[in-house]
Amino acid sequence: MRNKYRCYKKRVMLVLLSALLFNCQSSIVNGQLSSQSSSDEALMAQAARAEGLDKTVEFQRSMEVYRQQLAGQYLFDEQLATEQAQQAYGKVVQAQGDRMLLIREIFHALPQHVRQVEINQWQQRMDSISGALAQGADFETLMNRYSDVRKPVWITRLDVTAEVEDSAFALKPGQVSQPFLSPQGFHIVQLVEQRALDVNAYNKTFVERAKTHAFPDKVTEKQIAKLKQTYGFAENQQTINRLYRDGKCDGALFTLDGETYTGSQFARFAQTYPMGVRSQYDAFVTKCVLECGAKHLDNNPAYAEAIQTLADKLLAQEAYRLHVLVPSQTDEAGLSAYFSTHQKDYRWQQPRFRGAVIHAADKKTAKKVRKIVKKLKGQEWSDAERLLDNKTRDKVLVEQGVFEQGANAFVDDLEFGGRQAKPLAGYPVAMTVGKKINGPDDYNEVRAKLQQDYERYLSDEWLSALRKQK
Repeated sequence: MRNKYRCYKKRVMLVLLSALLFNCQSSIVNGQLSSQSSSDEALMAQAARAEGLDKTVEFQRSMEVYRQQLAGQYLFDEQLATEQAQQAYGKVVQAQGDRMLLIREIFHALPQHVRQVEINQWQQRMDSISGALAQGADFETLMNRYSDVRKPVWITRLDVTAEVEDSAFALKPGQVSQPFLSPQGFHIVQLVEQRALDVNAYNKTFVERAKTHAFPDKVTEKQIAKLKQTYGFAENQQTINRLYRDGKCDGALFTLDGETYTGSQFARFAQTYPMGVRSQYDAFVTKCVLECGAKHLDNNPAYAEAIQTLADKLLAQEAYRLHVLVPSQTDEAGLSAYFSTHQKDYRWQQPRFRGAVIHAADKKTAKKVRKIVKKLKGQEWSDAERLLDNKTRDKVLVEQGVFEQGANAFVDDLEFGGRQAKPLAGYPVAMTVGKKINGPDDYNEVRAKLQQDYERYLSDEWLSALRKQK
């Protein structure tokens, strides 16, 4: 059974791929910080360290992620990766009349940390589906019933994992593959149609993808082999044979950079990597080799400088968030005080109407409600309907707010002398209550802009204080 489910040997490479494509610096700097000078950013990072922000669990975890992501860019040989990609491409074009395939799949996705019991269950189910297909069951019917993907798709060798590529390109039109396992999940593939590949277009696409290392299954084996040689990787074959036979073992599996890696360490890793033992071992070796390489990167001046830059940016961001961003959003007393001091800055170019628009079924009801609304504070106008008896409530609608010209036809008509507004159906009478104002009296009326201005003010004050401490 296990031979039928060929496992992807280096699923951990997919994590590395995302690292290679990850721009660490741009991902941790928000819009506010990106405008700061490098000297101010350094001051903020220094303040963050003085406050112990570099000792927090959150920062340590974030830096560990960034270290791993950045390590991929320094560990892998760019020239070797390109050479390997070109070799892989050469094998493709050497195949006579290479093809594009239209395939259908019965596919079930598996999460990265799936339990072994679920893998076993789906192995049995895919075996049953495969048996039904062998007995003449309709592929499309079973696909629509069991598959997570229910539409045919055109593929080239660039578009799929090694498992899907090997299975699909071995088929003839109409043929169906045996079930197999990839990093994404379980597959049964049917080849629907094929056509000749546009080699020139394919070559161009291939080269572009090679530049971004988008072939983890095709180009990384020699990269790992190079790192193994660099750090003196040596296996204990007897222990490995016991591991393959029994699924577990004691003792040393291999040495790397003078350190011994044991069966108990492998067992802990295998708990998070539910694949076959051979695939688990290969992934464990790859993980250890990459970690070993990353450890030695601390002696690489360019890598150390990049890590320091990332740490400073992350600390500056967190310090800015605590000292500026959060207060600018939540410090109500500070917002109110800033508004009071700068109220003239928030005057409008044209007057606005603060009040309520009353829509009523008749004039009597409108006047009654208007009288009630006049006695209420502005923030209570929207509750006016609640104060009415049921009979009156059914005859009235109330809109309240601060209306600029053009925002409400009835306000334009009754307060700004605009065009006559067409009455609402069922509510032919409209009246207003309130007054025209030239600027806000309450800071909440201009909260969004006020928060931006207050953030800028807090940032300037904080940085000024940091510069004086320098």
